[in-house]
Amino acid sequence: MTTPPKLKRATGWGKADLHLHTTHSDGYMSPVETIDIIAELAIVQVIAITDHDTTEGAFVAREYARRHHPQLGVIVGQEVTTGQGDVVGLFLQASLPHFATAAAAIEAIHQQDGLAVAVHPYVFGWGMESVNHAILHLPFDAVEVRHGCPLSLPSNVLAKVVNNFGQRLPELGNSDSHIPYSTGQAFTWFPGHSSEDLRQAIQANTVRPGGSLWTIKSLLRNWTVISERDWSKYEAPAKQHLIQTERR
Repeated sequence: MTTPPKLKRATGWGKADLHLHTTHSDGYMSPVETIDIIAELAIVQVIAITDHDTTEGAFVAREYARRHHPQLGVIVGQEVTTGQGDVVGLFLQASLPHFATAAAAIEAIHQQDGLAVAVHPYVFGWGMESVNHAILHLPFDAVEVRHGCPLSLPSNVLAKVVNNFGQRLPELGNSDSHIPYSTGQAFTWFPGHSSEDLRQAIQANTVRPGGSLWTIKSLLRNWTVISERDWSKYEAPAKQHLIQTERR
């Protein structure tokens, strides 16, 4: 598969960022704020909201985008916590609970007719838990080989090498942005422009990762948001959600 040209000349190609968070988990902005900013940036045509252990923010974001920014496709997703690392589900119908194993999470995602993605498979720290070598044998639908955090560069290289010698899963690039100013810097190229085009491209393995890691400019804009809203609030939504999850 050839590398697509730059977006301004790639009329047949779209760009997607399929790993984003809002205040419904540990993101820093609400679904409405997130959609408004991403629509204004106009960098990608499709996004997925993938809050930790809930799809609530994704449904809010999708409905808001349909009414106010219909040019932006929003996929309902979730970053599912498992005892073997995080798994992102795309095209979900409802929230999923914690699972003991990554295999159980993948099965539950597939039962909702969703797609299961191994995100940042070799990244650990900053609250991230990863599935590691499970990308060699579990029935994932795709693997994230370009994770937007600059500190993830060595892990990104390892993920791509392991995948090339393993299942050769469709490869994605995503920002994993918790503040939307870095959305679409690491992204996924796909033939077409809609959410359904993106799904078909993953299933046909015609996607490929693109873009850079988070830029200095976006990190400064993110830091401005954090400074204005108080750093202590950054972890509060995640902690509250974990408490709620543990009570289920």
